[in-house]
Order: sequence, then C-alpha cells, then structure tokens
Amino acid sequence: MITILSGSPRKNSNTLRVAKAIQQHIQSLNNEETAHVIDFNQFDIPSMNAGRVDPNNLTEFQANLFNSCKESDLIFVLTPEYNWFPSAEIIQMVHTMAAPAFKDMWNNKVFATCGTSNGRGGRMPAVQLSYTINKILNVFNCESMVSPKIFESQFTDKAIDENGFSLGNSEYMAGLEAFVAFNLKLKSRWLNT
Repeated sequence: MITILSGSPRKNSNTLRVAKAIQQHIQSLNNEETAHVIDFNQFDIPSMNAGRVDPNNLTEFQANLFNSCKESDLIFVLTPEYNWFPSAEIIQMVHTMAAPAFKDMWNNKVFATCGTSNGRGGRMPAVQLSYTINKILNVFNCESMVSPKIFESQFTDKAIDENGFSLGNSEYMAGLEAFVAFNLKLKSRWLNT
C-alpha cells in the first residue's frame, strides 16, 4: 500500500491536485497497487498548547492518517509552500505524531517529499521535510529512508486540473512521472518487494 499525504488545509487545493495525479499515475502503472490519499482539508490534530492526541482514542481523520501510514511501504508527503516553509498542518502532524506511540507510521518505509506552488516554488518545503523526516527516523531508530528524489510542483494549477489530469504540459508530466517511478523503484529495492 502507498499513502499520499496532501498537506494543504484548503479545499480542492493545488496540493490535492498533485496527490490525485500521483495516485492516478501509480494506478496506471499497476492497477493492483492501492494508493490512498489523505486530504488535510479534514485535518483535526490540535496544536501542542490546545491538547494532545490520545493514541487510544483517535478521531476519524487521525485514525485514517495513522493506519494508512502504518500499512504503507511508501509515503509521499506533499505540502504547499507558504513563505518557503511547509504547511502548519504538516508541521503539526510531525510535532504530534513523531512520538513513540506512533512509531509504526515511520518504521520500514520509504518517504518521498514534494512541495507545491502556483508559481515558482516548492523546493524549500520539500527539502525541509526531507531533513525533518530523516531526523525522526534517526531518533526512533527506524529502518526507513527518505528518498533523495524530490518533486517541485511549480505552476501547478496551469499543469494539472482539479482531478489531477494533465492540462498538456508535457515537461511537467515527465517530471511528475519520473518522481513517482523513481520512488516506486526505490521502495522495491529498499523493502525487497
């Protein structure tokens, strides 16, 4: 199973467009592969000063997030770029779920990061997430890895529609498809599948 985290809180966001495009491409390569999109429009993880997440009493969104990541071999982490940073929701997920109670969502996986933008952008949040996830894997001694291949989804709304279908930019689609193919191959090599 593969999980695609669409880390934007906005409804029908550019990040969700990319998540749907990745999902479609995975299924076009192997229609037996399950690729599950988690839309952060449903996000309900409280900020650290507003309470904690009880691992034994997760909300529907939290349980879906945790269980999908736990069951996946490959996790695509997508975030919009907000002033050179990942979304607050992705950061809050890391603050809350990079904890011993949630180790199963980090262990024995390959993580691939992507930053999205409606202009030129996406690199910085993808790099920052790569660094942060590597730190989590180190601290919890996880047998996982972060892919060196990131994707910068630039001018997203001009390249793919709200359902993740191409609007005709062949260069954009070649980059997206190369990102997905590389990480599927990395997952197979890393996990011997």
